[in-house]
Amino acid sequence: MRRLTGALLIALVATGPVEARQLRGGCGTTREKLAEQLHLHRLSVKQRRQYLLSRTGAATAPRAVARDLGEIAILDDSEGVVARLNEFNLDRRTLVFTPAAASATRYRFSLLEESYDAGAALAGSRLEGLEDDDTRLIDLKFPFSFYGATYRQVYVNSDGNLTFTASDTAISERSLGRMAAGPPRVAALFRDLDPSMSREGVTVLSAADRLVVSWVAVPEYREVGLGPMQTFQIRLQADGRIEFAYAGINTSSAVVGIAPGRLAGATSVVTFLQGGSQEYSGTVAERFGRANEIDVVTAAQKFYTTHEDAYDYLVFFNSLGIDAGDSAVSYELTVRNQDRGFGDVPVDVGAQFGSPRRLRAVLNLGPLSQFPDDPNQLVPSRQLSRDTPVTILAHEAGHLFLAYASVRDPLDPEARPMLGYQGAHWAFTFNSEASLAEGNRIRDRWETEPATAPRFTTIGVTEGFSPLDQYLMGFRAQEEVPGTFLVTNATVSKDRHPQLNVNFDGQRRDIALEEVIRAEGRRTPDHTVAQCRFRFAFILIAAAGTEPSAQDLQKLDRFRREFETYYHKAASQRAWAETTLRRALRVSIFPAGGVLAGGSMPASVTLERPAEANLIVDLRALNGYASIPASATIPAGATRTSFTITGLRAGVDEIVATPSDSRYETVRARVQVAGSAAALRLVVRSGDKQIATPGAPLAAPVVFAVVDENGLPYPGVRVRASVASGGTVTPAVGITGEDGTVSFQWTPGAGPLQQLTATPDGAPPASAVTVSALGRPYVVAEGVVNAASYRAGISPGSLATIFGVNLAAGRPRPRVSPGRSPWQVWRSQSMGSPRP
Repeated sequence: MRRLTGALLIALVATGPVEARQLRGGCGTTREKLAEQLHLHRLSVKQRRQYLLSRTGAATAPRAVARDLGEIAILDDSEGVVARLNEFNLDRRTLVFTPAAASATRYRFSLLEESYDAGAALAGSRLEGLEDDDTRLIDLKFPFSFYGATYRQVYVNSDGNLTFTASDTAISERSLGRMAAGPPRVAALFRDLDPSMSREGVTVLSAADRLVVSWVAVPEYREVGLGPMQTFQIRLQADGRIEFAYAGINTSSAVVGIAPGRLAGATSVVTFLQGGSQEYSGTVAERFGRANEIDVVTAAQKFYTTHEDAYDYLVFFNSLGIDAGDSAVSYELTVRNQDRGFGDVPVDVGAQFGSPRRLRAVLNLGPLSQFPDDPNQLVPSRQLSRDTPVTILAHEAGHLFLAYASVRDPLDPEARPMLGYQGAHWAFTFNSEASLAEGNRIRDRWETEPATAPRFTTIGVTEGFSPLDQYLMGFRAQEEVPGTFLVTNATVSKDRHPQLNVNFDGQRRDIALEEVIRAEGRRTPDHTVAQCRFRFAFILIAAAGTEPSAQDLQKLDRFRREFETYYHKAASQRAWAETTLRRALRVSIFPAGGVLAGGSMPASVTLERPAEANLIVDLRALNGYASIPASATIPAGATRTSFTITGLRAGVDEIVATPSDSRYETVRARVQVAGSAAALRLVVRSGDKQIATPGAPLAAPVVFAVVDENGLPYPGVRVRASVASGGTVTPAVGITGEDGTVSFQWTPGAGPLQQLTATPDGAPPASAVTVSALGRPYVVAEGVVNAASYRAGISPGSLATIFGVNLAAGRPRPRVSPGRSPWQVWRSQSMGSPRP
């Protein structure tokens, strides 16, 4: 079972059976959910009208409207912002997708009588060992055309779907958005299914004219017990037709349809039961469910159609009574985060939410009605944890970085003993110093009363971001974090929510921050340059055609204003939350950048839309480590102006950019002035390990970045490049741009292995970085990688070192798959990868 890496947070204790993996004891969000939702706002006006007509019979389809009332953005619930109740109605029928052109670039659909082929299901070979969230790669005995491409292989995924080019085994929600954003897909019943719990399982009948994949009495996943059984099949015909045949469906939600993948083309949400004659060149699907829910990705996209990319967080409430999830008060989705050293993995899917570069997280706070009017009053469902509306907001905001870090258990390296509920909160048994990310402040009674039983008592809950929290969030230095402890073998569950005055026993394990760093790595960027000012947009989703009540607006505005004060206090005055609605003012070095002392770097200020009049931006360097002009002006009708930052002496400065027009945000960015190039290093961004043809430029340039220990880019740095074994590189000396990168076009010479070396000016020789290219003559024309040819030119050991491949004698010769390099093929076939 995989660890949930997303951060769906505050939840009530479930009072009934938990349904499917999505709930996980009351929480439904995982990190993977970020790529799951659909850009429903891409539907044409006509398609939206058809969609609403099919549901409501309304003569017109209202356009989703976003507007601001004071500092609160109002978004109506139309155009897919709310996924409506729609019970599954295709059972005992056959849904057919027919290519509308020979190349299958467009499709029509029709609904026929039941044609489930029980004989084909019985005659098919069972996919033995197919587990929950598993996949198998199947060869097709005929070329199959799908959205303009032709395939000879297809992945059979456990969860009721087939995909081309890549499998999909994520444990996140099986949503319309994930279907459209993932690989090309054929989904008869996109739902969390568990073939390992089925007696019949999933069978495959592969013939010269068709492929039949049957899910026979396959249950939905359950944490405990057996889920409802589903029986259906997908049939791919040699003539390009796709057929879904249903013979026993009992599901509360699912997605059905076909998609070209990667959000290609327009997306059409249809009603298959009503049929239609239209042709579709993009995703065509229907979303079934027994409950309404907020589609936060669509809501974010709608927000950005009328607001600029000026926010780190979007905070959604609704006046519709729609919960954030079953038994869940609220949740957070990490959208964009490249920081490291806090236990989570980097992610950047902001573009799917409509944010080109800024958005870091989305918070769904559910219905506004579940909270008291007073932002500092206890929330009824969270009284034991002493949560208020503002602590819940801070809790969710903190999950951008918390709580995934943990020391390791020497007896179980996979365990994370500091983590508790869902693996995304501090454990009840961890002395978290009453963190907003759960855990407790725990008193060890033996410190004053040795041998007292029970030994431990919880004496504080939900007080603020602890020193450890602040280090992980980038607000506090390592040396400012005191040691703490964990109680192992405790007599209480580590998965409990915080609660005062709970007594328990166990063994104390002292924890120093150094041990956390050994497990998770250095917090990068550290407190000296990490972002500590965040902008939040508060958004209320209301019913289309209605005005939010004055009471709701006043209530939410109180939450907004009080949250600014509380967040600053909870972070020990080391971080700030700004909650006003503003237009975007982008400073190129935001949130931080670097420059050499005595050197200079280019910077810019950019708007999303042309300035209506001359916009003067006041510029200040607060700490005296850098020098900048007093101001920069963006002329009327323009969107950008440039200026120069000069490094004066080593240290960290803070740059403040204040626009003359208060409708724009004020931006603060940090500048690390490095004392010398010895503090910098070169990293490869792209272009390494390409296939080379002697005398011809490589297909892609080689791109390097100059960074420091915090990963900050350094514009304006000269980088020298040289090549070995002949060949040429252009230019010989490049200068890093605003993003700290520099690009070289490399034309390799003859020979099996070519290398290019780059070094920043003024840096020690040890900072040089070498990239490699493999000579094309060592890949024979018919696409077979010949190990003997490689060995004739260079030793297998050298190739293994440079390319990570294994060319030991006696290995079979792998065929090169389309889009896969020779060393990828060798790696998969020589180093034990389960699937090529």
